[in-house]
Amino acid sequence: MTSASAAASQACETDLTASVAEDNPFFTEAVLMAARQHLGDAKVSVAEIADAGGRRIGLAPIRPTRLGRLVPAMSIWVHLHGPLGAPLLDADAIDAAAAGLLDAMDGGCPGQGILEFPYLPLAGPVAEALRRQAEIAGRPVAVLAAHRRAMLKRTGPDAAGFLQAISTKKRRELARQFRRLGELGDLTVEPIADPARRAEALDDFFALEASGWKGRRGTALTLRERERAFAKAAVATGDTVIQAIRLDGRAVAMLVSFKAGASAVTWKIAYDEAYARFSPGVHVMLEASVALLADPAIRQIDSIAIADHPMVDHLWPDRLEIGTLVIGPRGGGIRYETGLALARLELALRPIGRRLVHTARRKAEALKGRFRRSASAGSPAG
Repeated sequence: MTSASAAASQACETDLTASVAEDNPFFTEAVLMAARQHLGDAKVSVAEIADAGGRRIGLAPIRPTRLGRLVPAMSIWVHLHGPLGAPLLDADAIDAAAAGLLDAMDGGCPGQGILEFPYLPLAGPVAEALRRQAEIAGRPVAVLAAHRRAMLKRTGPDAAGFLQAISTKKRRELARQFRRLGELGDLTVEPIADPARRAEALDDFFALEASGWKGRRGTALTLRERERAFAKAAVATGDTVIQAIRLDGRAVAMLVSFKAGASAVTWKIAYDEAYARFSPGVHVMLEASVALLADPAIRQIDSIAIADHPMVDHLWPDRLEIGTLVIGPRGGGIRYETGLALARLELALRPIGRRLVHTARRKAEALKGRFRRSASAGSPAG
């Protein structure tokens, strides 16, 4: 385990890019470096795995954590803006890479640590390799927060073939909305991949996102210095595509995506709420999906959305099973079982907390509305 220098991280990622078992757009050199610089802290390091000949066969950012908020553990590092934690493991040496990663995360005490792999595709080759190595070492394995989120797989040469999974009635309605939107002015659609144009497009995205509900809640990227800096660095240097729908040159919907190898993630989406009746968010998602699959290298797109997302779940037919894989110390033990029990309790209580926050937010917004109406009614005319 090392706190890798920038040069070492670049070399390691470059060695692995062409041969990883599972691509992860958030762990490419550009995006990971941007995240460590702007979103990470001194506790984030990079585990690098090499074979006997010195060839790098594994890479993952890691950080100490606490299972169930109490029991010390080591985790693959993911952040709020990168919910995909598959480590980069060489497909041709996946078992050796997985074993080496477990050792590195154990931190000098092989088989004794508690290891977390959050936002891991549970049916993928990386999860399978980690499970195999845990079984060989006599280590227990558990899964937390398992859920399914929308993804889109290439099924043939037609990049727009997935549209056939959408009902005829829905496709007609979407076509009608897009046609009506086009009647309002000059409607253009384009994917922006040219690095020379991405910075300007990202500024347009920042403004569009801040104009909507995220701006009102204070969660828009441009309103948070670290998140804004991360986005600018990642988009500038990563393999990025920004899909834009413009009306008379003004953005009405935009979607930022990252690519790596055969995979892409649809990262951030925003639309002008003044045109909500035309479903611009749906249209930009569909246009981005077709544009990404038009790249013959791309085999799948991960929505990185929540389970049962109200929009993308109705557009994409495929699902990715994802969750947190937890590997315990050899033989298990009370620390491991206690951490799991606390983590499961927290997960069970989380929906209650969300409902309380949602109720409080609605009441606060209602009070603001009443105050504005009261103030308006009491204002002198003229």
